[in-house]
Amino acid sequence: MRLLALALLPFAALLTGGAAPERPRAPFDGAWMSCETYRGAQICSYKLMRQSGARVCGVQQYFATNAYYVQRFIAKADGNSAHVERICGDPGSETSSYCTGRAPSGAAKVGWEPTDRVLHACGKRLYATAPGQSFSCASARPDTGVPKVRSLAGNGPAPEDAVWLASCIEGNDD
Repeated sequence: MRLLALALLPFAALLTGGAAPERPRAPFDGAWMSCETYRGAQICSYKLMRQSGARVCGVQQYFATNAYYVQRFIAKADGNSAHVERICGDPGSETSSYCTGRAPSGAAKVGWEPTDRVLHACGKRLYATAPGQSFSCASARPDTGVPKVRSLAGNGPAPEDAVWLASCIEGNDD
């Protein structure tokens, strides 16, 4: 009898409206990270993003020229693609403008800088392309994408970036 009752529960929930509402799909909600060994040390690059509707806010860290670069960005999602519209942070290959409140005195550029990079969420991997570059998840090579992870395992973000991320997803830009 108990087994029969358990089997009928899903149907009863559907008939009574007791089923939980389905969570909207947010392919850019999560963390993606890749690590490698450099001179005996583990070096990790990541993107941590939150998505609410079409708005995507993110913090990224990457390693280049013997230094880490941390940046914030705001993107607009359309399906499994997100068009990064604005970025700021440590000047490097992605931006030349520091974020407001994080620039050293005398910094030449401070604030958001326009950008046109595109991110693609394909299953459990994240890919980045230049604007206008043709991309298809079906033809993407899995070994070139950054894997989605459950946790950044202590690799980030800094507390002020985590606070900004929570504020950004609520609609605040700075």
